[in-house]
Amino acid sequence: MDRSVPLGAMMTQAELTKVTALPVGPVRDALKTLESDGVVVVHPRSGIEVVRRSTDLIRTTFQFRLLIEREGIRAFALQAPEVQVRGLIELHRATDAEYAAADPNTGVADQMVLIEDSFHLSVVASLGNQMIDQSYRRLSLMSRIIKINDHLLPGVARTSVAEHLAVLEAVLARDPDAAEAAMRDHLTRAMTRNLGLS
Repeated sequence: MDRSVPLGAMMTQAELTKVTALPVGPVRDALKTLESDGVVVVHPRSGIEVVRRSTDLIRTTFQFRLLIEREGIRAFALQAPEVQVRGLIELHRATDAEYAAADPNTGVADQMVLIEDSFHLSVVASLGNQMIDQSYRRLSLMSRIIKINDHLLPGVARTSVAEHLAVLEAVLARDPDAAEAAMRDHLTRAMTRNLGLS
């Protein structure tokens, strides 16, 4: 995530031990996890290929997220404690005000990760399904990889925050149909933004 290994790079295990400053054993163990998560492909006797941002990766990641989060937001709309929903709305409104006052050319990607996680992880957690949680962890990782080189500006971040707020207002109204429609709209627009089509 710190970009010391570029996306799409082909590296040897020895090169990875130098970059990470870790011994071979922990690097080997990490590679097994990263391969199962789809972050790297280990080519025997050829090297380790790091995933690259691609149209296919963006589409498949957002399609899978949409399947999970449409169902998650319905559960969240019916079950989430009102205090939690109001807290998320407050956080989003404060963030929007902060971004409105920010230098329009200053990147806010690191801050936005916290907002994204507070919103989306709460939605997925409402399903109470450990298998979905594990799948979503991988999706979150892929979403971060997709955005790794983005210089997210406050104006674009405010668009995403506004979309979250539309979902949260429907949740506060305890309207699962409206919440699902707003979530579908948000994730579809987010995919379009990441594909560079808007």
